[in-house]
Amino acid sequence: MFFKRIETEGLSHYSYMVGDGDDIAVIDPMRDIEVYMHEARKAGMRIKYIFETHRNEDFITGSMELAENTGATIFISDHEDLGHVYGERIRDGFQLDMGEISIKAIHTPGHTLGHMSYAVYEEETEKAYMVFTGDCLFMGDLGRTDFYGEENLEKMTGLLYESVFEKLLPLGDHVLLCPAHGAGSACGESMDERPYSSFGYEKITNKPMQVSSREEFIEKFARMRIKPRYFERMEALNVKGADFIGNEVVLNVLNVDEVAKMQDSVLLIDARTKEGYIGGHIPGSIYLPKGNLSAFLGSIYLPEQKIAFVIDGKVGEMEEIYWYCRRMGFDNIAGYLPDSIEMWQQKGHEVDQLDTISAKDYKEMLKEDDFILLDIRDYNEMEKGDPDKNKVSIPLKSLYESLDKLDKDKTFYVLCGSGNRATTAAAYLSVKGYDVVVITGGADMYRNLE
Repeated sequence: MFFKRIETEGLSHYSYMVGDGDDIAVIDPMRDIEVYMHEARKAGMRIKYIFETHRNEDFITGSMELAENTGATIFISDHEDLGHVYGERIRDGFQLDMGEISIKAIHTPGHTLGHMSYAVYEEETEKAYMVFTGDCLFMGDLGRTDFYGEENLEKMTGLLYESVFEKLLPLGDHVLLCPAHGAGSACGESMDERPYSSFGYEKITNKPMQVSSREEFIEKFARMRIKPRYFERMEALNVKGADFIGNEVVLNVLNVDEVAKMQDSVLLIDARTKEGYIGGHIPGSIYLPKGNLSAFLGSIYLPEQKIAFVIDGKVGEMEEIYWYCRRMGFDNIAGYLPDSIEMWQQKGHEVDQLDTISAKDYKEMLKEDDFILLDIRDYNEMEKGDPDKNKVSIPLKSLYESLDKLDKDKTFYVLCGSGNRATTAAAYLSVKGYDVVVITGGADMYRNLE
């Protein structure tokens, strides 16, 4: 048997290649497809089939382009009509044989109505070896069930319970779990950071699964989550088909004069260090480093936005950032400015700075009253001992739609776990005209102060 897991850096997305004999099937391919063709060439095999577990929301799938380049057949669920312009529809129980293995489709609704999982069986055995669970079952978490609105929340959560507890787990504790996402994905809240798992291990460690009934599961798990702004764009592109992008990096180097001229017409993203941004940045730019880009770019801005980047000259890292953007549908990339701040200042341009305060100094100023603490962490991150005086909680992912709740006459002290996301939020608010101060060290440092 041939097996390969492909991790899409930045999106915490897992796609898979599995096959036997001459043929390979790819499950949930990402947008830039060369890695699959490369692995197939190395194995001396051909990509003949593509399976989608569901219409993905957080990245553009590469199914159509991969099929165009390989002649592979795409299989999608026939349990929900989303208007796909491609793919052969299959239903629960569909089976595909490749050499000495078989792939069987299992309808597992809950995350979406048409969601499919795919079980792999070896020849002459009745027990599944591994299951590609898509966004149904993760390591340490389960797929969100709120995409159909609050009015359908109980129904979808009940369907997820049936899919996990009545369809997947009965396949056996030994079954290897192959989810579509790992820790850090926007499709879950508490995925565990481990490389592999099994159904049996999830039964005893996966917190949402520690329930005794369907009713208890619905009561604990059914809730609305924050939906990043770009999800709707991804949903549309993943049924209509996005533009093919090939494997070439189309990325122009910008000079200072070009950046100065386009300042008012582009989103200028500063991907340097937090300390570098706080110490001096191009006016109007937003701090968003590579590690946080996929999590928050699409939560704050729309994919149609024209963007340019400010970096410290690390071209390899800029190419990684380029693919992060393209995978999420942010295709309008003007280019990047290397050695940015040094070149900017050499040309006689001024830089802005962000005001900061350490968690220790912030704790000492709590006797004052004329300020607002803006906590931009997700609600499930709150802990006992966090600062709470004059606190307003607005997660960074929904800050863009909550500006009317913030009084521009107030000073906002911005808090996250360590100060990283708080710097992004403060940069965003500063551009909007708010008076902001970043609490460096964040809640983690604050709780550890005596």
